[in-house]
Amino acid sequence: MMSPCTAALLLFTFAFLTESSSAHDVRDTPPGAYQSAQCQQATQCPLFDDVYAHTPAFRHALSLNLRHGGEVVPEWVKDKLPSRRREANASPPGPASTAPTMLPLRIDDRPYILGQMSDPQAQRHRLVALYDTERGFATIYYTNEGGKASLLGDTTEILRTVMNDYLNADSAFARSLASPDVVLPIPVVSQ
Repeated sequence: MMSPCTAALLLFTFAFLTESSSAHDVRDTPPGAYQSAQCQQATQCPLFDDVYAHTPAFRHALSLNLRHGGEVVPEWVKDKLPSRRREANASPPGPASTAPTMLPLRIDDRPYILGQMSDPQAQRHRLVALYDTERGFATIYYTNEGGKASLLGDTTEILRTVMNDYLNADSAFARSLASPDVVLPIPVVSQ
């Protein structure tokens, strides 16, 4: 005969295993870095805003890299946090975000997401992020309000190349990202 504690433990274990073995739908997760790394259609990938709002490790990597470059996270980026959105709802709406989706890449078989966001008031003031979802490291291309551009964070050769190709609208890489039928995640291999 089983004790009540043993029976309760078995029921808990069964319920846990049943729940964790059920099919996990990516749409059930918050629109953060994990969902972006898993998306298979560009139109279903989370926006930069959402990844920033729902992924603390991503926010930390951006903040750390900007701080090391002598910059701070701009207010128009911080405004995407849920707490700031609630405050903003109490005031008149400002300009809409200009954040495209964060697309998944596999760079040398490691998962990354790539995307950018611009200041709604000044489009040249922008933040571009290439984020390693396993290690929590980021490569940031930041253009501040004064127009000064900086490449910050993990700047190994392959990551610099990916960032440069992404920023160059005429590159084959940038054109392929803009294609509506691009196959995700996009594979990138260093030479």
